[in-house]
Amino acid sequence: MRSPRWRDGGDIRMRRRIEGLRSVMFGLTVCTAAAQEIPLDQMIAKVEAALPDKAPAVPKPGRRVLVFSLTKGYRHSSIPIGVEALRRLGLKTGAYAAEASEDPAMLTASGLAQFDAVIMLSTTGELFDDPAMKQGILDYVRSGKGWVGIHAATDCFYAWPEYGEMIGGYFDGHPWHESVTLKLDDAQHPVCAAFEGKSFSIVDEIYQFRHPYSRARLRVLTSLDTAKTDMKKDGIHRADGDFAVSWVRSFGKGRVFNCSLGHREEVFWNPTVLKHYLAGIQYALGDLAADAAPSLAVTPGWTRLFNGADLTGWKGLVADPPARAKMTTEELAAAQAKADELMRAHWKVEDGVLVFDGQGSHLCTSKDYADFEMFVDWKIGPGGDSGIYLRGSPQVQIWDPAQWPVGSGGLYNNEKNAKDPLAVADHPVGRWNTFYIRMTGDRVTVRLNEKLVVDDVVLENYWERDKPIYASGQIELQSHGSKLWFRDIWIRELPSR
Repeated sequence: MRSPRWRDGGDIRMRRRIEGLRSVMFGLTVCTAAAQEIPLDQMIAKVEAALPDKAPAVPKPGRRVLVFSLTKGYRHSSIPIGVEALRRLGLKTGAYAAEASEDPAMLTASGLAQFDAVIMLSTTGELFDDPAMKQGILDYVRSGKGWVGIHAATDCFYAWPEYGEMIGGYFDGHPWHESVTLKLDDAQHPVCAAFEGKSFSIVDEIYQFRHPYSRARLRVLTSLDTAKTDMKKDGIHRADGDFAVSWVRSFGKGRVFNCSLGHREEVFWNPTVLKHYLAGIQYALGDLAADAAPSLAVTPGWTRLFNGADLTGWKGLVADPPARAKMTTEELAAAQAKADELMRAHWKVEDGVLVFDGQGSHLCTSKDYADFEMFVDWKIGPGGDSGIYLRGSPQVQIWDPAQWPVGSGGLYNNEKNAKDPLAVADHPVGRWNTFYIRMTGDRVTVRLNEKLVVDDVVLENYWERDKPIYASGQIELQSHGSKLWFRDIWIRELPSR
């Protein structure tokens, strides 16, 4: 299997070595505590002095966690003190007892059975490639256990996309290693109690994340305050200004907490960070009650188009917009009843995912939309072909790039305006992709897996070429004779311009 690649084509391990050298150079010139020169026993003393006196929640007796720090890529010098800090954090507060290991056997089903949660401490690279172990980890968390990522826990298992789904995203570089300010995205959240409602400054390495990172799936707790940050740094890939630092999410019946702080040794004796870690660990253990609904769910204006349970809010396709406009009320109602029956026969909800069996017709929103922005996750099989109709008109294209090398995301039916995507950003078939689509007036912008593929392009009226696109209309998930999967569909209506 090919190793994961950076956008410039360089090997990810080499990139990490280069970034490691940059970090060392930074440490020689800008170092707050000369932590690299402090003996471990002295660092432990600093940790002991910084530990909180008690846990934020009453722990269930006998809680056990595994601190796992195996690396197959870049190895952080902060791992030894990180292990000690996490072990002592549980010991002093009584929140848990920790066992540290770098033995992959501890992540087999029998190993995991000993623990209520696993803490991945700066794990890097492809740690192992045993399919049974990987499935066992997913089953472990889904069954109700906890998974915690500290610092580089997103810098591993690139060849295992389900891990990225579970942890919440993948490392995509760290443009900043300096004093930064973190803002609280959810100041009242129990896992953020350590910050006491105030922004927080720290010297550390700050990550950016790539797909499957999304606020449509994660409850983001803290993020980089870009208004107080140098945003002209090299290596900034995200164009949306969204640089999360910590988050929680549910995964099946289980719970996940991730915090990317922890590159530098002194982070592990920062009292505020330790409290934040502890709250996140207790959330993952199930002892600290906290809302893990995605950030979009608590952001004004955003609503779910698909509730993850049934077809509420959706209907079958009746003809095209001009033909529907010519129907009487009675004719339209009769046609809609037949279309809904067809819809129910071929569109199902399985494990929170919309699944189309390849037969039947489009799935349409019951409501019409004018200007809006939306997120939608989609997946196809080999040879798959689909699309997203906007205001009842085709379409933001979805198809297998192996057969259509231009890639997905373009406005396929345009004749006068740009129809092809600016870049190929598809994941391999069988893996999830994410569209961000924004439509204002007759113009459409599309990002596929965070990469800009359509930039403010006019969507033409396919049905009536001599007219502009309709002012409003339904959103449709196109059927084109292939099996399809959709999930995490969110929309926010925008003021008409």
